[in-house]
Amino acid sequence: MPFNDFLGNTPILETLHSQLAAGRLRHSMLFAGIAGIGKWTLAQFIAKACNCVRLENDFCDRCPSCQRISENEHPDVRNVAPDGQFIKIDQMRSLSREVFFKPFEGRRRVFIIDEAEKFRDESANSILKTLEEPPDTSTLILITSRPNDLLPTIRSRCQRYLFAPLPLEDIERLLRGRTSYSDEERGLLARIAGGSIGKAFTVDPAEYRMQRDEMLALLEACSRNFIYANAAKAASGWLDRRKQADFDSKTGILFTLLRDLFLLKAGSDPSSVTNVDILKKLNALSTMYSFGQLMGASRLLDHLEAGTRRNLNRGLAADQFILHLGGVALPRG
Repeated sequence: MPFNDFLGNTPILETLHSQLAAGRLRHSMLFAGIAGIGKWTLAQFIAKACNCVRLENDFCDRCPSCQRISENEHPDVRNVAPDGQFIKIDQMRSLSREVFFKPFEGRRRVFIIDEAEKFRDESANSILKTLEEPPDTSTLILITSRPNDLLPTIRSRCQRYLFAPLPLEDIERLLRGRTSYSDEERGLLARIAGGSIGKAFTVDPAEYRMQRDEMLALLEACSRNFIYANAAKAASGWLDRRKQADFDSKTGILFTLLRDLFLLKAGSDPSSVTNVDILKKLNALSTMYSFGQLMGASRLLDHLEAGTRRNLNRGLAADQFILHLGGVALPRG
């Protein structure tokens, strides 16, 4: 029974499974939660269960129908992803036409829209009627890690399912069974993952430590005896526009380090810290910052990270972040 292979979020799984069995599967659904938590996988499970030729309300994952869905070649299952940076209106117009076609060979047509937060307003508006009144033979599943970025009119037309992060112990157990990492590396990866099994399997612990050392050097340069030139030099690799993927991963590490410093400064249990393998260094660094510096830096970093999707001047935003951490400039509000 492949539905039993799904890890975590048991209440959502049971609800959807019971809807399938009762023939009451919602026609428009929104799967929301952090990236790498299984939203797309469960959408694929549903598509297979709706069209498996061997089982009803579940799937065998071996029949021609299940195999073709896995290979994205089934005529009744369509996966939609952003075309470039956005989901465009032509994609949604095409989908809105296809939704009303009868199944070609299966029992139900399933349309899976990944990264739904990347709708342009006009493309989102173009499918409102489709989401509200799809035919009985079609199901639409929207997937997003940022549900608040969706138009309220989209959210209100879908049955929403909020996926929770997976427990630390479950991720460690999976890593133990599927990787050759040491116990220390598995423990670190499980904490880094933040509940995302996808992230746990894609992060290289050696690369993570190397990037973390770079971000630690930046935090140390912004602490006591702050000198802007030293901090700017420490940030140069992070801000290199030629390495966007590195910027994204290093920014994520900075968020985690700032959170760890805040927790330690607040006297939280050290077990709540993500980077527990460098606890001694973080404890020392936490004494060099005030709560105001750490909270303000987190807000400015969030502004910087979000602004990269809106052509924000990265250099100026990074300067604000560095100067605030150095105690030179405090954000308003």
